[in-house]
Amino acid sequence: MEKSCCSKNKKCGYKLYLINVDAKDSAKYRKVFPKVKNISFNQLENTEKKSCIVVEDIIHISKRDEQQLRIAINYQAHHKTQKIICASHAIYKTQVYSLLGFFNFIIFTSSIANVPTLRNVFNYFKIGKSEIEKWIDLFKSVGKGKLDVYFYFDCENMTFCYSKKSLFQNKKILATVGGSFESGDFENSSGEIANFQKTFGQFVENLPVKNEAISVFSIISNCVNPRYIRRQDLSVTFMSKTGEKKQISLIDYVISLLTPEAIVRPPLIAIHRFVKKFCNVPDFFVKNKAFGK
Repeated sequence: MEKSCCSKNKKCGYKLYLINVDAKDSAKYRKVFPKVKNISFNQLENTEKKSCIVVEDIIHISKRDEQQLRIAINYQAHHKTQKIICASHAIYKTQVYSLLGFFNFIIFTSSIANVPTLRNVFNYFKIGKSEIEKWIDLFKSVGKGKLDVYFYFDCENMTFCYSKKSLFQNKKILATVGGSFESGDFENSSGEIANFQKTFGQFVENLPVKNEAISVFSIISNCVNPRYIRRQDLSVTFMSKTGEKKQISLIDYVISLLTPEAIVRPPLIAIHRFVKKFCNVPDFFVKNKAFGK
């Protein structure tokens, strides 16, 4: 997110575009970001590459505006390397509901009135009922209705996060699918990483490529935040670009990486791209040409 939404204290040429954002909130954005511009839906196609677009309160929009927004979400976000963010006070039974899976992030203020909206968003992404209750409890205990405290759902990585100081500043992950986290530092997760590696070793115990597999998983588990990894089966859960929830096994991924003849399906390519965000697996481990080098 920081690569697309830079604050004033960072040197970057990225722009922040605002749609349906009122004057008061626009002024707040201008205090944080260096380049801010208010635009309409029909100006979406003219937005610059590597920009961040916040669309607020799209409860009732025309068919033409909705079409332009869909084009931006489906095409521009990828080809222009943009982040498109939904900031809506109402979601269920509105035109934005069908678009949720295509956004990068969905933002909420800390107002307790957002609880029903949170519940609708989590249900849309098929979060388990017990996790939903835990996540909402975290929202209530952390937010407490404070101003300038924002919460956001990362639609790709399936994480629930918050910013303590205005939008996207002092960010922390509150929870991820498979377990809730109120706090906790990545640097102090050595015990959890060791458990992941032990579990992985048991899965590949009898494989000819056991040693290579353990080495690759060691690299990945020491780079990827443990919050993204599901303890039960060492899988990673995130949303595809089509809005479908994906749960992909790191075990399958590592074995496919090391097996030249393995058939590599799109979900494995997706997790390969995910891993590359955090670490670089040495080329000599990438034996399956489908992943590229």
